[in-house]
Amino acid sequence: MAAKREYYELSMEKEWIEDTKRAYVTIESMGAKVRLLKEEDVLDVLEGAIDMHVHAYPDPLIDTGWDQVQITKAATDTGMGGVLFKAHTFPTAATVPFVNQIVTQYAAAQGMKPATAYGGIVLNNYVGGLHPDSVEMAARLGGKCVWLPSHDSAHHNRVIGEPGGIELLDADDRPVPALVEILKLVAANGMILDPCHASTKQRFIVVEEARKMGIEKLILTHPNWNVTKMTIDQEVEISKMGAYIGLFAYGDIPNFNNPNCDPQYFMEVIRRVGPERCVIASDLGTVVNVPPTEGMRLFVRILLASGFSKKDIRQMVVVNPKDLLEVD
Repeated sequence: MAAKREYYELSMEKEWIEDTKRAYVTIESMGAKVRLLKEEDVLDVLEGAIDMHVHAYPDPLIDTGWDQVQITKAATDTGMGGVLFKAHTFPTAATVPFVNQIVTQYAAAQGMKPATAYGGIVLNNYVGGLHPDSVEMAARLGGKCVWLPSHDSAHHNRVIGEPGGIELLDADDRPVPALVEILKLVAANGMILDPCHASTKQRFIVVEEARKMGIEKLILTHPNWNVTKMTIDQEVEISKMGAYIGLFAYGDIPNFNNPNCDPQYFMEVIRRVGPERCVIASDLGTVVNVPPTEGMRLFVRILLASGFSKKDIRQMVVVNPKDLLEVD
């Protein structure tokens, strides 16, 4: 009689046993709710929605798969109200007027209401870093959002182990002079401020100073993503200071670039922070992931299947973005 052959069963390791339990509890618990969920429900929620964080071509720093016109047309087709484009390398405030001309003509030909493209500026080295003149220029172009440094942030570089980067605070944890001038411009022009790839300490200090200077519209870029990760307690605390918590498909739903996040985590953030202080967006546009509009549909579908009400989801995808952008 042949000897029994033994094989290593990786699936029996604790890590994968627990992950299997999690997956099947999630699948089985949704059951009837998912069977009753229709695409019309998703589209109802997304009617008039604004995706507050979208990447698109042209932006040579990242692998964008669709241009601004294509994405805004797709938002129009879905019945959404608009998209806010973010580029790491140039001010999108300068490109969206042309996008809106094209999309308005497209929508008229289809008998639809056009989605609106909005823009802003990211204060990376490509536009001079913390350069008040760049912010002034973006404001004159109608820019809606000022993102502090992303890939050129000193905190970003510390996380990935690279030297240098743009610091937001001085040795005494006070905003550097250029940042103070920028905060004044943001306040004077009623723009949105996003600390972007700042550390948790920097975010708290920037939000506190911004509020003192009269900035009323603040949002935090993906505080659940690795490079900017915060605890839920910290997110609750900073939301009470006046900041919206940005929950993005890229940073909160597992995908090719970001496979290790837990969707249950962002759901707990919504429960703890409250829909009134959360914004759902895609942060998509990279070619290896789904297009931004499909990402928004998936996000809404997950939330509906997980038991969140249409009213609460619309608060995060319609009401809060419109308040930030001052859209009727």
